[in-house]
Amino acid sequence: MAEGDLHRRLLPFVAFQGAVSTLIGFGGLLVFVQDGALATVHYAVSLLTATVIAITVPYLLGRWMPMQVRLVVRLCFAIPAALLWWADGRPVLLAVACGGFLGASWSARLWLELSLLQDAQRDAYATRMTVWTVLSSLLATLLVSAALSVAHEAAFAVYASYALIAALAVFLAPRALPSVPPMRLRDPASVLRQPAYVQSLPLYFLESGLMGVGMVINASGAVQALGRASHYGWAVSAATVVGALSLYAVRTRRHGGNRVRWMGVACLGMVAGQSLLAASVWLPLLYVPHVLLLACAQPFWQASEQVLNQRALDLHGDLADRIVVREWTLWLFRCTALLAFWWLVQGWSATQQLVLGVALMALATVLEWMLARRWLYAT
Repeated sequence: MAEGDLHRRLLPFVAFQGAVSTLIGFGGLLVFVQDGALATVHYAVSLLTATVIAITVPYLLGRWMPMQVRLVVRLCFAIPAALLWWADGRPVLLAVACGGFLGASWSARLWLELSLLQDAQRDAYATRMTVWTVLSSLLATLLVSAALSVAHEAAFAVYASYALIAALAVFLAPRALPSVPPMRLRDPASVLRQPAYVQSLPLYFLESGLMGVGMVINASGAVQALGRASHYGWAVSAATVVGALSLYAVRTRRHGGNRVRWMGVACLGMVAGQSLLAASVWLPLLYVPHVLLLACAQPFWQASEQVLNQRALDLHGDLADRIVVREWTLWLFRCTALLAFWWLVQGWSATQQLVLGVALMALATVLEWMLARRWLYAT
């Protein structure tokens, strides 16, 4: 399928996915405000676990019944639409709602993209879809921030807003999706035995091994610098505008020949933005340039990572097997890194925890770029 046609067909799904995904940041912040850092760690582990289970279940069920991707897309939005009404003050339920949505939505999206995209199409597609993801996330963040302000910081306003967006997506997101074969798990053990899978492990760890740490650290930094959830929403909204404009301006300039250069520039922006997060502990005003810089760099970084993810999945074996093995590998890295980090920083102040977490994330970003550069130059 032509990249432009695929982009148009997947646009409603990906746009709603981007909008609802902004709940993750709000959810971590609200849990931190209500129950503290330890509850945020429990929330992150529960969310990561719910995500990998939700990714696996459609493929696993496909061994006994045809799992159509349109059904999975409807279900991924139905989960938060149904559960978020009762999520206030219940971090585990919130984690199940968020993780169920993330897992099922990425299960369907990976199946669609890897079934229909060729390597030469990936850069243009990733950039164009990231533009629309950023725009939809901006609209969602503005809506939720306004609801928070009107509701005097009541967490229920956040959850109700996202439940309504997800309910709308149940009907609109899958309408234009192209036809692909049913999702089905066959022989994941065959992927584990491949040398190429073992060679991908360092990339998997650097890409998202610190995802759980980042969730806790970002919530901690926002609370220490801003104090209120609505302030976080307005800051992120303003930053997203800047990021969307910069990404839109260069949406047609990425291609297979300049992947490494784009990722290098994004790496510099990511590291600088992460450094400003640590500095905002002592000078809260730096939180605003932190989110502005990260909003400019992160879309380019994510587009580069999307290409890398698809390249890392270019292994032998059934597509569903490759996806499931990758996601369980990421889950193991994420949870192990988060629990190890939390064990290490016991007795540390919130500032010390934040600085160490930021240093680890910046180091992982640089190492990932170095590894990705070698991968992309070699292929």
